[in-house]
Amino acid sequence: MKCKSCNNEVSANMFLCPFCGSVVSDSDINNKELLLSYSAKLQELMRNIGTSKFTKIAWDTTVEKYVGKMERLRMVLQQPEFSKSCEKLMKKIDNFVERCKKPEFHIAFVGTIKAGKSTLINALLGRNLASTSVTPETAVLTMFRNSEVDYVRVVFYSAEEWVKLWNSASSNADIFKKEYASMNGDSEKNKWIGHAEIKTEVTKDNIESEVERWTSSKHVEHYFVKEVEIGLSDFNMPSEVVFVDTPGLDDAVKYRSDVTKDYIERANAVFACVRSDALTGGELQLLYRIFDNSIDNPEKIFVLGTQWDSLNDPESDWKKQKEEWVKYLSERYGSEEMAKRNIIHVAAYLMNLCRDYIKLDAKTKKTLMSIAMKFDYDPFSGHAIEEYLEGLMEKSNVDAVKRKINNDIVPKYKEYLMNDINSHYEALSNEIRKFFMETRTANAEVLSTSKKSADEIREKYEKSKKELEEVLLYRQQLETALNAVRENTQKRVDELCKEIDKMVQSA
Repeated sequence: MKCKSCNNEVSANMFLCPFCGSVVSDSDINNKELLLSYSAKLQELMRNIGTSKFTKIAWDTTVEKYVGKMERLRMVLQQPEFSKSCEKLMKKIDNFVERCKKPEFHIAFVGTIKAGKSTLINALLGRNLASTSVTPETAVLTMFRNSEVDYVRVVFYSAEEWVKLWNSASSNADIFKKEYASMNGDSEKNKWIGHAEIKTEVTKDNIESEVERWTSSKHVEHYFVKEVEIGLSDFNMPSEVVFVDTPGLDDAVKYRSDVTKDYIERANAVFACVRSDALTGGELQLLYRIFDNSIDNPEKIFVLGTQWDSLNDPESDWKKQKEEWVKYLSERYGSEEMAKRNIIHVAAYLMNLCRDYIKLDAKTKKTLMSIAMKFDYDPFSGHAIEEYLEGLMEKSNVDAVKRKINNDIVPKYKEYLMNDINSHYEALSNEIRKFFMETRTANAEVLSTSKKSADEIREKYEKSKKELEEVLLYRQQLETALNAVRENTQKRVDELCKEIDKMVQSA
């Protein structure tokens, strides 16, 4: 049949026109005023959607259409009938829109605490900018990108985010809280929580100290920093390609671990850092999650066996380890060949020691020598360690990781980026469609009930009430029986104890 207001064809079982919101049929509805009220709300929503300005995406018209559709759907989901039950869905829409605003390709380095993420980034950058220490350092997302001038941009937690972070600190977060207290964190908190972002231009001479101020556990400010972005004039990557150092996935402060877990879905390519001496069940589950989020493009996932030089016999031991890793991950990669190609060993710390050899103190030089001895360096051969530095840097395999980025990822980043956006759009569309179908099913009984007579509704209520009374009666009878059993058992125990006492006294 046709809608009398807009003349569009509508289904016979519809009450409201999906094109203009007018009432199409009210024959099965007793409450006409309620139907007219919903019609007015629907027409107002349609007017708002029609006149609202949606986010403009300058870099791609298809992506702009995706964003427009999602923002229109978000307006629908904001209606009182839906909003309380779809907060997560609306957040996903917001995240999708945000990632579509700029054509950025994020290469994420993820892993557990002290898996070597930051050390590897420093090796790839050629200088120590990602914060490393004996204690877990990376507590915020730290981004590195190409820029005409060097700068550091700092984003702080809001008051609401800080409360969630603090409340998420587990019983294993005692060290975090003690260090926070020892640095008088509470006295600094109000100064930084909710602070406007800070962007500071830096030079090659002071950039390391500026980054350390906001990211290192040596400085109280780092507790309140949510995100740091570092612009580098010598970062030889396209302007859209961003390196991202992430918080450890086993951080005792759950909020920070959750940031990384959520971010895995945002990342366009992932380097998963796992200590080369073991692949635990938890880390394996992490890898599986990463693959699940990139099911269409497993070639963009690289599993790095980090701290390779810490193995007793690095070259021989890693060969055995890699064979095991390939067994576990071949199915996720889709082939054994791809698994072998994308599972790589790396010794970033070794690379950084060799690169910075001139600046090393005597103790650290001894550490380098002990590592070099695993690769046939003989300190009594008469050859200085300096002669081996170039060969050790090659052994570190950092250059192999660089080649993966420069040859396998960067040339295809635009293609990968569009594929990711298309995949996320389809997945989000299906999720929204499923939500509306489930909502419709849940409301079907309400719609059906509204057509029944008052006597039928009353009869159903009385039946439910009677069934509830029977359940409560049965529960009362069961409790009475259990109490009787307890009393009888206690009586028998008391009698048995008396008999034992008599036996002891007569012995």
